[in-house]
Amino acid sequence: FLAPAVLSILLWAYYPLLRGALMAFQNYHLVGSSTWSGLDNFIAVACDPGFWKAWGRTAQYVGLTLLLGFISPIVLAVLLSEIPRGKILFRTLYFLPHLTSALVITLLWKMMYDPTENGILNRLLEVFGLDACSWLQDPALAMVCCILPGVWANAGMASLIYLAALHSLPRDYYEAAAIDGAGILSRFRHITFPQLLPLMVINFAGAFIAACQGMGSIFLLTFGGPGDATNVLSLMIWKEAYNNLRFSTATTMAWFLGTVLIAFAYLQIRMLKKVEFRQSQTN
Repeated sequence: FLAPAVLSILLWAYYPLLRGALMAFQNYHLVGSSTWSGLDNFIAVACDPGFWKAWGRTAQYVGLTLLLGFISPIVLAVLLSEIPRGKILFRTLYFLPHLTSALVITLLWKMMYDPTENGILNRLLEVFGLDACSWLQDPALAMVCCILPGVWANAGMASLIYLAALHSLPRDYYEAAAIDGAGILSRFRHITFPQLLPLMVINFAGAFIAACQGMGSIFLLTFGGPGDATNVLSLMIWKEAYNNLRFSTATTMAWFLGTVLIAFAYLQIRMLKKVEFRQSQTN
């Protein structure tokens, strides 16, 4: 019974992985024979200053993505659990963007970023008496502008997961804290945060890996521009492979990125072993 699934995984996942691993040690050509190059590709990539600059931009992209996209669902879940009325309405409104195609959302935000007076964001600035801004053409703002569409679209879904975990927490803790005079910040620090920590650790691992590999919004909004301001490593790998047709170089860069992600996953597994999991009980 497991044989079809195992064969499918071997064919579509592990065979391309092994084939790509071999490609990094070759001077690969689409047409004609490929010659063995040993570690030449790794040495060339390691000596390329542009490669390490892409790592710096990737670190910036990952840091901003985690800061905005990982924390905002937690804050949103806490707020949704505290509002007295309209909980279903607000949960639905925040969840609706997740049902829309990522392509549509990115193009929608691209229209909002229009640097002319027709852009919605520039119209808002005009209402407050501020000058229009060239959002995607500004190197200082382009990276944040590429991150915001994904954060806006995914915050609702992630907040519902945290909200479900919040509802599974024993209400006795909050009632005892209320009797002791604890405020919302104190309750979050001493009750909510420790109970959500296992879920946060798991979600952080997925968010970190997805951010390191993510490039969809950058691809559609700036394609690495202006200049190289948003040219992250995953997009650089795509350009090397499909723009420049240097598949060996692209695969070698992917080796470096994959090694970092494997090391992070290993540390994350070690950390999860120290986290105490409890079975939730809902009424």
